[in-house]
Amino acid sequence: MKIKLFLTFDHELPLGGLRTSYRNALFEPTQRVMDTADRLGVKVTLFTDILCAYRYREWDHVQFYTPYVRQLQYAVKERHDVQLHIHPHWLTTGYAGNTFHPSADFALADFKDNASFGGIEGIVRLSVDQLNEICLTMDASWRCVACRAGGYNIYPETEMIFDALYRAGIRYDSSMARGYYFKSGLSEVDFRKLPAKSNWIVDPSNLHAERNGDGILEIPIATIPKTPFELPTRFKMQKYVRRAVEDRGRMIHQDNRIDMVSKIKMLFSARMLSFDNHTLSPDYLLRIFRHCIARYKKADEVMISVISHPKSMGEYSFDLMEKFISAIQKSYPDVEFATFSRLHGR
Repeated sequence: MKIKLFLTFDHELPLGGLRTSYRNALFEPTQRVMDTADRLGVKVTLFTDILCAYRYREWDHVQFYTPYVRQLQYAVKERHDVQLHIHPHWLTTGYAGNTFHPSADFALADFKDNASFGGIEGIVRLSVDQLNEICLTMDASWRCVACRAGGYNIYPETEMIFDALYRAGIRYDSSMARGYYFKSGLSEVDFRKLPAKSNWIVDPSNLHAERNGDGILEIPIATIPKTPFELPTRFKMQKYVRRAVEDRGRMIHQDNRIDMVSKIKMLFSARMLSFDNHTLSPDYLLRIFRHCIARYKKADEVMISVISHPKSMGEYSFDLMEKFISAIQKSYPDVEFATFSRLHGR
């Protein structure tokens, strides 16, 4: 079995509001991600929140947009990967008093009938064009070929979203996470029923189906089901509070109330393989990895993603990252630490 492991990082500000500086919340931890990866001899993928930069190009060109561009161009130059992450709410977010005020238009589906931005297809095209402008300047061979939906919101309007992505040149998606469920006042994500294969070509007309032939290949985020014997997350958060990163900003979802049924579904939602969850240990991350490999032991090839967010990474997160990668290199020497550009033949 061939195993490709994608180390992916959602390159974004705290979406609900900033408590520190752009440098502290995004640029410094992202640089440390790349430095750590380079020291370990691997490359990472930054799924960058390009519409945030699109708005900050006007709002704060010097303090945010310029260092943002420099960071992405540095990543491309150093052979890390940069790919598309679309949080469309930035298009209707306000900016006053030197800070942003997020809108509630969180999912791409919220813009289906928004003529001002050309609907979903117009937003996808704008996002790709903005990222091309930044990255192709540094490397003419770079291509925007992969996407992660903001907040994992690839539905509703899945057919329209995937058709727009495909027409814009996207050939890989890494938005899905088997067994994951989340709901807030802004969105609902349900990945509890996905195709049985490790990787599949998404049928835009049916998220839970698969088809042969040309399309967008799904490379899901690695997950493991929760067991009833685990300590509830809120108790773990208290137990390991000293591991937590400083408060760099607010989550966009945290003030939204949800119904009890959804809370129960979230309680049993699968855990993702991530470095920015300070309640997890290196051994637990390896357990998630092994679970995914064992699940598809008859497959010729398995491709999975690790997901993390530099904005949520502190000392413990970087230690977790280093220990996990080193353990994989030692115990699974044939694992390829892949990027989407490399997969696409760059």
